[in-house]
Amino acid sequence: MEELFNIEKVLGFCEKICYFFLVNLLFIISNISILMFLLFVGAGQIRECLPLFLLCLLPAAPALSAVLYTMNRLIEGREGNALRDYRKGYCTDFLQKAGLGAGQLFVILLCQTNVEFFTVQLGILPLAILFAILLAAAVLVTPNLYMLASRYKMGNMQIVKTAVTLLIAKPVFSLGNLVALLLVLGAFEISAGTTVLFMGSAYGFLVMFMNQSVLRKLEERK
Repeated sequence: MEELFNIEKVLGFCEKICYFFLVNLLFIISNISILMFLLFVGAGQIRECLPLFLLCLLPAAPALSAVLYTMNRLIEGREGNALRDYRKGYCTDFLQKAGLGAGQLFVILLCQTNVEFFTVQLGILPLAILFAILLAAAVLVTPNLYMLASRYKMGNMQIVKTAVTLLIAKPVFSLGNLVALLLVLGAFEISAGTTVLFMGSAYGFLVMFMNQSVLRKLEERK
């Protein structure tokens, strides 16, 4: 019985690893456009080709929502078939998530354009700093946006307001989300071949795991 119990633990662990891998593979496939950009244009050209880069990022919004949805199910012990879970997280309210992502990318483009304009063209430093702060906020709010979109039935404006409120009111969790991203990027620099197999799902897992208490408080207020 002890050997059987150990085998079940090993098999359960292997199933979770396979779940991680398959979710990450689906995430990569969903974001093939950004991979093509990095392959044929290069990361060094992002600033010069920012509109094209952001256009390639459009599929990332529903894809990230799907990853966060599957990782939340994994944390709660409700994971099933990886393809089925990912498809549900991806397709549910697809147009809403795509619209949310398009709006965020537009704000990022607008802020970056204003930073360049007020820095290079007019040399008005206070306005350049203001738009730089707004640009940073538009990027840092990303996990909050799609964490909420993947879990709750809310309008986009309500999602944005709640996400921004969490960004400001819960700076520790916002810092944790940033650290999670930096950890994944650091692992990619150390071992790109291995990290690429799990980086999307690993980031989603860290974000959902760290924000479980925040989500519970939001649900208690409903």
